[in-house]
Amino acid sequence: MSSRLLLLPVLAALLAGSPALADTRRVAVLVGNNVGSGERPPLRFAEADAGKMARVLTELGDVAPDDLFLLQGKGLAQLRDTLSLATRRISSWRGEPGTRVVLLFYFSGHSDGVALELGRERLTFTALREWLERTGAEVRLAVVDSCRSGALLRAKGGTPGPAFQIKLADDVASAGQVLLTSSAEDEVSLESKEIGGSFFTHHLVSGLRGAADASGDGQVTLTEAYQYAFSCTVTATSNTFTGGQHPAYDYRLSGQGDLVLTQVHTPGSALELPEGFERALLIQILRDQVLVELPAGAPRKVALPPGEYAVKVWRGGKLHRARVRVGAGEAKQLRWEELPAEAGPAIAASAKGEEPELEAPVPEAPVQETPVASFIEGSELALGAGMRGTASLGGALMPLGHLSYTGRGTLRLVVGLELGSLRAGDVRETVGQLSLGLRWNVLGRPGERFQAYLGMALVGQLIHQTSGEKVIGWLVSPGLGPWIGVRWPLSDSVLALAEVHAPITLLKRQDGPTSSQLIPSGRLGLAFVLR
Repeated sequence: MSSRLLLLPVLAALLAGSPALADTRRVAVLVGNNVGSGERPPLRFAEADAGKMARVLTELGDVAPDDLFLLQGKGLAQLRDTLSLATRRISSWRGEPGTRVVLLFYFSGHSDGVALELGRERLTFTALREWLERTGAEVRLAVVDSCRSGALLRAKGGTPGPAFQIKLADDVASAGQVLLTSSAEDEVSLESKEIGGSFFTHHLVSGLRGAADASGDGQVTLTEAYQYAFSCTVTATSNTFTGGQHPAYDYRLSGQGDLVLTQVHTPGSALELPEGFERALLIQILRDQVLVELPAGAPRKVALPPGEYAVKVWRGGKLHRARVRVGAGEAKQLRWEELPAEAGPAIAASAKGEEPELEAPVPEAPVQETPVASFIEGSELALGAGMRGTASLGGALMPLGHLSYTGRGTLRLVVGLELGSLRAGDVRETVGQLSLGLRWNVLGRPGERFQAYLGMALVGQLIHQTSGEKVIGWLVSPGLGPWIGVRWPLSDSVLALAEVHAPITLLKRQDGPTSSQLIPSGRLGLAFVLR
């Protein structure tokens, strides 16, 4: 992934100590862009990583949703507008007596070592540093997760890991700036298909959810989070063909006390694993995302949003799996008896912006995915009912039933079946339609409260008409057309949906020429996530 800059000073100041003081305000700008200048292939997980950071900050980092700005796949103009909006908000807060402001900036995407890449547009490292200082926030934390992101620190005397000590109290006297990068200036940053994200952000988020709470006090400090992310990133990437990845930092802070980034001991949902595991992955089923990874010796209890999780735990060279539900406010404890064992082989890591996948041994045991499980997990089965046009009944609408299967991924394969029948006068028209298409989101990400998507599908229709007992004829009709849909989650594994399909079909009537005809349909239904 190219540049990811985490504005930890901001977050640290935001989250220092117990519940943050009333005179401390926090604002976060998080940017993820899978596409770079075009010199390297698009990334797969940069935008999703920005979403993971956003959720952990609002759930555990005391950043109000209205004060968090998340840009996924947006260009330079939208970023500049957002930076200006954040600056104005900071200025308005600084006009309040006794108020201090913590600013957090995060970027995940491509970088050439000189600038952050937003598609073919660029924001230079120099411009980013200047904006951070111009905001006037007392504490500014920037985190950049990208290839060669360490170059951001060059002018500031940045230092490659392994560890640093930062003390920062949540008081008005604390001030300064911290820059964290996912790699040195001459290193690539790596992302992993298994964990569905970059190694650095993945381990940073895991740490913020409690894996980095080395002191066991229920609070994750900037020092704990960085040391945890550094250690896990170096270990996970040490045996890749591109060589290890070494996060780096530059900090200029004054103040006293521990800088707390997240509080995992506050009332909320949590999952505690049994003792003795070598490695664990916690996958949020609704989003099909690895939310937390725990290595051997890490704290066993992590804070999670309520919902269903697939749990994969390794012990003694064997993989143990379970599916668990964590209720709102529930601190669930998982026992070994609930984790049946099976066998398992290795994963792959890919350099950000590098096309080939690199075989990367994971510390401890790897994941086993059977071909069938890999194909089914995260896909959807939908059932619905609606209305569609008819081929020759004067524009009458026909009731229909709908069944479809949607595969996993960003560009999703959809296979559908529709059946309908209508009598108009003495004529009954019955239709069976098969469709094969592709669908992609245009608004919202998987798991968000509202999503809109577009698709294009090939259809094949079998139309049968009768008049009383007499068969008028059969007609096989191919077609092609777009569809648009919206959907919203009702639970972790059930979504409501509304779709409109508008194929142009070719009709060859028995006593006439072939003609084209628009036969639209609309439906409401439910989609069930398969695991």
